[in-house]
Amino acid sequence: MPLAWLCAQDSARRLLAHSQAPWPQASFEYRAPHDVLALTLLFTCPLEVLLAFSPGGFDAAHALVTDDVEWAVWCQGRLDVGDVSPADRELAARTFRWLAASRLLGGSLDEARGICTATGTCRGAGVSVGVTLARRALGSWAHKRSPGPGPNAA
Repeated sequence: MPLAWLCAQDSARRLLAHSQAPWPQASFEYRAPHDVLALTLLFTCPLEVLLAFSPGGFDAAHALVTDDVEWAVWCQGRLDVGDVSPADRELAARTFRWLAASRLLGGSLDEARGICTATGTCRGAGVSVGVTLARRALGSWAHKRSPGPGPNAA
C-alpha cells in the first residue's frame, strides 16, 4: 500500500486549497503544481508530518522549488535512491515521467476566417509550470501562517 504517496498527494491537495489556487482541479495548471508538491513532500517530509498536515514540516519544500531544472535533478536523484517503499516509488516515478514528458500547446484561433493553428512547445512543461506554481502556493501558505505585525510594530 503506497501510504506515503497517498499522504503526500493529500497534503499537496490541501496545501493548494489553503493557498486558494485559482485553477480548476481538472486543469493542467492544477495538476502540475499538485504533482510537484506531492513529489517534493514525499521526499522531504516524514509520514507523521504528512499525516498531521503540519505547517512547519513544509519549509524544506519551499527551498527546493526555486528552480525547475534543479528540482528535476533533485527529484530524479531521490527516485534513483529509492528510499521509499516500492509502491510509493512506482507511483512517484510515474508522476515524474508525466511531468517530464508533458507538453503545452500554444497557438491561435482566427474565428473570422475559421483557422485554428496549434504548435507544440518543449517537453517537460509540467516540471517548469509545476515548480513555478508550487513555489507560489508554498509562498502563499508561508505568508498566511506567518504572524502579522504585533501591536507595537512601527
